[in-house]
Amino acid sequence: MTSVPDWPPVRGEYTAGDPNKQVAIVTLASELDKNRLIKRAAIVGTMKTENIGIEKVVANIISNTSIRYLVVCGAEVHGHLSGDAIIALKKSGIDKEGRITGAKGAIPYISNIPEDQINIWREQVEIIDLMNIENIDSIEKTIDSLTAKEPCKWEPVLVTMGAAKEEKQEGVTTVSPELVAIEARVRAIEGEVKDLGKVQKVMSGLTSGLFQGFVAGFVVTLVLFAIMRLL
Repeated sequence: MTSVPDWPPVRGEYTAGDPNKQVAIVTLASELDKNRLIKRAAIVGTMKTENIGIEKVVANIISNTSIRYLVVCGAEVHGHLSGDAIIALKKSGIDKEGRITGAKGAIPYISNIPEDQINIWREQVEIIDLMNIENIDSIEKTIDSLTAKEPCKWEPVLVTMGAAKEEKQEGVTTVSPELVAIEARVRAIEGEVKDLGKVQKVMSGLTSGLFQGFVAGFVVTLVLFAIMRLL
């Protein structure tokens, strides 16, 4: 048995497909064509928070050991940064307080899934980072290039999340491909501005140093000239 009965066990904003597929897809804040993507995946859905949203994804994956890849695509939710958080979770896990190590979002805490089950998920799946990509053709091409993997050897894990509810962010709307492109460009510009700021600081230091050297040299020249006149 590679999945628990009545898989997926945790409800959410997703479409479930063939549980024997090796790919799960999260589209972050973007509403992509689930009917098209589900042909290549066991489950496709959004993931808008870096806490309960991620917990639901982890729970539904470790309850199906056929899933070996997690494709993270679409646009980030501002503030929550759930895509960044789940990549950080895969890389570094959680600390003693349940905080996702290295995550940049507002409240990246795992409170309904114990660390040992988080580590099972980290071992089970490889994350395919396609953040800020909404082009279905590109996503499908990447999925088709993935190497086939056997289901995990351990038994699927059923996670009981109790009455936990996903925290909703006010003002969250679906994101169009145009906005994704604009957001990606804005982030690139922000990075360029930061780099430019660093260069300006260096140049300012160099200019200041050169000016101070020029003034010092000029003063020394005047002093020497005055001494020579006196002699």
